[in-house]
Formats: sequence, structure tokens, C-alpha cells
Amino acid sequence: MGNGSCRIVVNSSPISEYHVLLLPTPSKCLNQKLNIDAIELGLSYLINCGDPDTRVVFNSLRAFASINHLHLHAYRCEASLPIESTKVEHLVDCCYVLANYPVPGFVFELQSDTIQLAKAVFVVVELLQQKDIPHNMMITYGDPCSMKQTSGASNGGASNGGAISGGAGSGAPLPVIRVGLWPVKPSDQLSLDKLLFKPAVCELSGNILLHDLEQFHSITEDQIISTMKQSAFEDERFHELTQIVKTKLGGQQ
Repeated sequence: MGNGSCRIVVNSSPISEYHVLLLPTPSKCLNQKLNIDAIELGLSYLINCGDPDTRVVFNSLRAFASINHLHLHAYRCEASLPIESTKVEHLVDCCYVLANYPVPGFVFELQSDTIQLAKAVFVVVELLQQKDIPHNMMITYGDPCSMKQTSGASNGGASNGGAISGGAGSGAPLPVIRVGLWPVKPSDQLSLDKLLFKPAVCELSGNILLHDLEQFHSITEDQIISTMKQSAFEDERFHELTQIVKTKLGGQQ
């Protein structure tokens, strides 16, 4: 990504302060299909910001992408999001699966360096693309999946593995980079008129965007979870995916 081909542009419809679009290679006029360069750009942007409130997100086509050119969103949200601390179960290598979360998905943890993390994420993204499965992705800081990272230990990767210091000798787990990846039902197969909000990547992470003040004051947690589940991938199909992912990532070790 050091060839100067990427661009950062202001979002004309921001959802928060410092909301920008990350364009990996705009001169190539690529469609909204995630590639490894885009994943590396998102990781690099998050680390170089050095701001735990920054998130980088991606919606694929048929998963509420707003326009068909390759881009990621980056924005700030000062609140902690459920995806950043929810429990996970180890699958293989740096890949985990969400446990007891409304929408099944994968979580990847930065353990060595960003190149290896990007490659692991792209293995699963490419699998979803081959199977024509829409997907959403968030890159963020969160709790260590393995709970082995503490303030007295280094992650051994670039910029301390992307970790932000928790204070010397505190013994508290360091925030590390988490990448959430959700395979979802095609948005064109959902009854949009019956949804309280569009369950895109922000919403799946727990950052619910509402555009009606009355709804904002009246919506309940059960309603939010119910709406998120409308786009959830079927448990049986997700289990099949996890077995394929385990084989593919396991074969790279």
C-alpha cells in the first residue's frame, strides 16, 4: 500500500465526526468486492490513527453497500461496542467464532503482524465471495480473544500488534485489533418495510443507527436483537462454513 494509490476522502453523508471513505485503488474503478489490499489499508489506517474510538467497516453488495465502487468507511464512535468484548470460541489459528451473539460470525485477532492477519481474513472473505454470500466486516480495537495479552507483554507485531497501552504493570488485558466478519442473508431477500433499521455492519457490531427520535426513545433491546437476527446466516449453514474455514486456515499453518 506504499505506492500512493489509495485515497482518503470526506464522506458527504457522515454518521459521526471524522467519517471518511478509504479508497484502496480508485484509478482501477473496482466494484465493491473486498480484496486483500483493502483489508491491509483498513488495518493500516486503524493502527496509524492510534485512536481506540476509530472503526473501519465494510458492507458488501447485497449486504447494504450504498454504492458499487470499492471503498471502506472509517469513523469515530466513543462508545464501546458489543463486538469488541463479546465472548468468542477458538476455531483455528487467529480465527474465532462469536459465542451467544445475535448474528453468527467470525472474529480474527491480530497476533503477529498485519500482513498475516489480512491474509487470514481474506481467506474467509474469498470463500464467501466464491459462494456468493454477502458479508459485513468491522476492524476495531477490543478485548484479546485469547486473553493472553496483558500490559506486561508485547504482541510481537507491528506497533505492538496494534495494541494500545493499558499502563505498565497494571496486569489488565491490552486492547488488540479485532476483525469481525459476518456472512449474512442477501438484503434483497429481507422484508425491508418490516425492519426497524437496516442491519448493516454498524448495526451488527452493536452501533445502532436510528433516524427517528421517537423510535430512538422507544426501541427496546429485544427489538434490536430481533431486527439484527433478520439478516443472520442460518446456524446449520454457518457451521458448514466454519468447517471449511478450519480446513483452509489450518492448512496454512
